[in-house]
Amino acid sequence: MAEILVSIQAYCKILLHAVKHPHCAVNGVLLAEDGKSKDRKTVKFVDCIPLFHLTLSLSPMLEAALLQIDAYCKSRGYVIAGYYHANENLRDKELNNIAKTVGRRIQEHCSNSYIFMVDNERLYPEAVSEMYKIYSLKETSWKEEERSETVEEETLRVASMLLSSQTFREVDVVDFDYHFNDITRDWRNLQINEMLEKCT
Repeated sequence: MAEILVSIQAYCKILLHAVKHPHCAVNGVLLAEDGKSKDRKTVKFVDCIPLFHLTLSLSPMLEAALLQIDAYCKSRGYVIAGYYHANENLRDKELNNIAKTVGRRIQEHCSNSYIFMVDNERLYPEAVSEMYKIYSLKETSWKEEERSETVEEETLRVASMLLSSQTFREVDVVDFDYHFNDITRDWRNLQINEMLEKCT
């Protein structure tokens, strides 16, 4: 298994997307450094792009979003190598068919890819461990990875601060539900990147 590293930017955007819509399922993709010519023993996720919070389905909207994200990745030297999903119900931590299908599609283009299943019960300021379980495709089914920590202590500290200070209520997390309604709203969420730089 490759070592998995998740940047503060990627981790906190997943967190902010999930807590911004506590009564909805949310999903998105994680971008990794393109390691075609590099040592593939490490997968470094550098950013996260929120997809949807209203209707999570295998629809033309999903196809359009992934095409835009893929073009962005090619311009930056990234690759879509992960998918994250948080279910609507607080205690539901199971991978559903949408997560498995999107995960498999990503895996077809990036063999070293993963599904990050968000545990809604870990989205609170005092959480001292990561908010997700990670799955990889083993032959024909998704299996949970046995792994070490994927983020630094500083990332968990900033995540806790964002929650305890209620900062997440003021942050505009733009996913493709918002972008398709108003294309001037930027799904790259560059303002979050700037905020996180100030926090570290």
